[in-house]
Amino acid sequence: MAQFVHGGRDKRRFIRHMFEEIVPRYDFLNRLLSGGRDVTWRKRLAAVVDLQPTERLLDLACGTGDVALQVGRRQPGAQIVGADPIPRMLDRALIKLPALQPVCCESEALPFPDGVFQAVTIAFGVRNFSDLQEGLEEVYRVLARGGRLGILEFAMPEKGLLSPLYRWYLTKLLPRLGAMFSRGYAYQYLPESIAHFPAPGDFSDLLASIGFDHVNTEPFLNGAVWIYCAHKG
Repeated sequence: MAQFVHGGRDKRRFIRHMFEEIVPRYDFLNRLLSGGRDVTWRKRLAAVVDLQPTERLLDLACGTGDVALQVGRRQPGAQIVGADPIPRMLDRALIKLPALQPVCCESEALPFPDGVFQAVTIAFGVRNFSDLQEGLEEVYRVLARGGRLGILEFAMPEKGLLSPLYRWYLTKLLPRLGAMFSRGYAYQYLPESIAHFPAPGDFSDLLASIGFDHVNTEPFLNGAVWIYCAHKG
């Protein structure tokens, strides 16, 4: 498997280039490679943050807007800002949710004042931050006091009967399936980036060290996917 850079400017350039190339097949591959379960996880993330009518949400690493769409369906009148560094992703998000307020930016340099959002969601994007701590500190900064952070992300399950099967799927089968429909290296990067990402307990501790409290977790697929929910105290 190829070796990828997992931090710094080189990672930022790589991530931009990779996602720009897979935009046309992005939604199709999300559904195919997850067996459609990613839609259920995104719905659950929208439910966890529970946006209210008068609140404002930032969907960070918005991609093609799947989480923003679920939040908008739950709360049609709410203000939803979608932030992503790839303009073509945001173009597709606007097709799904015309009321979305798109902002093209990096997660580590958010162009928003302090404390302007009551909720932030990040679905399968925090793993792609070029600087994980810096990006999470920016999220903390733009959240209002008492604001909620909801993160949906992959993990490498360490226990359970399904763990060896999942690892085989992730490292052997998934890259081959991805290469059939898109650039192969994008789906080689995926398992390697999951392996480099902090384990759920360590990631929860990182959120707490930044200042988030009431950090709760919810696992799916025997610990292959997790939702993290935290508050800004």
